[in-house]
Amino acid sequence: QLFWFFGIHGMNVLAPVLEGVFGVAQLKNLNLFQEGGVELVKAEGYKWVRGSFDAYSMFGGSGGTIVLIVVILIFSKRADYRAVANLSLGPGIFNINEPVMFGLPIVLNPILFIPFMLAPVVSVSIGYFATMLDLVNPVSQSIVWVTPPFLLSFLATGADWRAPIVTLVCVLASFAIWAPFVIAAN
Repeated sequence: QLFWFFGIHGMNVLAPVLEGVFGVAQLKNLNLFQEGGVELVKAEGYKWVRGSFDAYSMFGGSGGTIVLIVVILIFSKRADYRAVANLSLGPGIFNINEPVMFGLPIVLNPILFIPFMLAPVVSVSIGYFATMLDLVNPVSQSIVWVTPPFLLSFLATGADWRAPIVTLVCVLASFAIWAPFVIAAN
């Protein structure tokens, strides 16, 4: 998130770490799932993997920006923010957030910096604890990143119906974080 604030694609910069550590864990989970299903993943696999970040915090792209777009459409009185949000909604559904990142912009925007940093931390924490407490299956499937958020978490966890509920809780928490800052930007 910090890289993004300066206009540098943070997920791409950190890809060697994310893929080198968490991606390897996801491959093990994928292999275990193919060998014995979800129960084998729960018994011998990793609880938190690369796809867990996508499932529980990267909805709409880095920072959970699909939530920001919805908050703008509900609360913003600024015509410029609303125009960017309208144009960013379509790509945001598929986790493409460059239009909102550079259109608002979020890049170098001190008002939106705090929720942009905070919302993903809260979302990851919710997803992490839900996974660790076995409230939801661990991510065991490799799903393309442009899959819409709730479908992504459902498919990534081997069709666990509870995963979209956890994603919804993450979205609602992000909504509560983004809303005061969008209202302040009015």
